[in-house]
Amino acid sequence: MYNNFMKHYSGDVFTDLLYPAARSYTEGMFKWHMKKIFQFAPAAIDYLQEYHPRIWYRSGFSEDSKCDYLTNNVSESFNAQIKDLKGLHLHELVDMIRELIMEKMYIRKKIAQKWVEGILPGVMKDLNLISKNLKVVKVKVSDDDFAEVTLLDDWNNQRRHTVDLKNNKCSCREWQVTGKPCKHALAWILSNRGMRIDDFVHEYYSVARFKATYEDRVEPMPDRSQWPEIDLGFKVHPPLLGRAAGRPKVQRQRGCLEKNPDKKKVRCSRCGGFGHFAKTCKLEMVGEDGETATTKKRLALP
Repeated sequence: MYNNFMKHYSGDVFTDLLYPAARSYTEGMFKWHMKKIFQFAPAAIDYLQEYHPRIWYRSGFSEDSKCDYLTNNVSESFNAQIKDLKGLHLHELVDMIRELIMEKMYIRKKIAQKWVEGILPGVMKDLNLISKNLKVVKVKVSDDDFAEVTLLDDWNNQRRHTVDLKNNKCSCREWQVTGKPCKHALAWILSNRGMRIDDFVHEYYSVARFKATYEDRVEPMPDRSQWPEIDLGFKVHPPLLGRAAGRPKVQRQRGCLEKNPDKKKVRCSRCGGFGHFAKTCKLEMVGEDGETATTKKRLALP
């Protein structure tokens, strides 16, 4: 969505506001960023509403999913794993993907067997790292499970939110959406002796749920020659598709904002710069007598 949007609307205003709007957990902050975009380009808001009507911002996420992912990194990782399999026939491709899933489920099942019960180690590592970098201004307690927590944000501005430890809620909504305590909740939890961070993490991130996910297995299969033959009652013909000219593409098409790491860069042997050869280099050549010659003069010499 971001790449498609930047094809029509580009500039620092959109770069600095669109992603913060998508990352905002509260409706108020989302509307504030979108208002700034509207003031600069009202048509940009109409474009998003017409071509991207689905929920792409965290403030609209359900609190039941416990997920705040905004990127397609999962699909990118999957594409990278099957990059060398795309040239296979359909039944071979499906079979290789089945093998990939079968091995991955087994590996994760073996990893989970080494863990003790509780919250996933990776989740606790991230929360402990966040708790070490908190910029707490003050914590004012209202009741046993209610308090006001004031922190400094990344721009050293004071932000105050209300925390409810009993219902695992914070006015910033990050705790409700992700299922993991936000910075405000962590500040209050750590200020209370005897409280543990893992007691306030949702059970979705527990080792028990992880083990239950990979408890079953993908059944092994023999090769194609041993598959049973089934009479479908009709014959399946290949699709009537014309083959395009040239060699079939294997690499995916990159977006307009992505950099191509495989693209070779031309480097000048004289000045060391990129994008041109020594023959077209604009750097003046200095002779032994100190005389300089531009590119055109050097090309005119016999």
